[in-house]
Amino acid sequence: MATLLVVDDVALDRHLVGVLLEEHPGWSAIYAEDGREALALIKLQVPDVVLTDLQMPEMNGLELVEA
Repeated sequence: MATLLVVDDVALDRHLVGVLLEEHPGWSAIYAEDGREALALIKLQVPDVVLTDLQMPEMNGLELVEA
C-alpha cells in the first residue's frame, strides 16, 4: 500500500485531492494543513509521495520540499 501525504492550507482542496487519490486501489492519503504539520507527520510516518500546494502561510511548498 502506498501512502500519499497531501499538504494544502485549503481544507476543501486537501480533501478533494485525497478523495481522488484514494480511488486508486492500494493508495491511502494522509493530510497536513501546512508545511510544519507535514514535517511533523513525516517524522511519524514517512509517506511514499508528498503532494504539496506551493503557496501556503508559515512554510510554503518549496520550503517544505527543501526541508
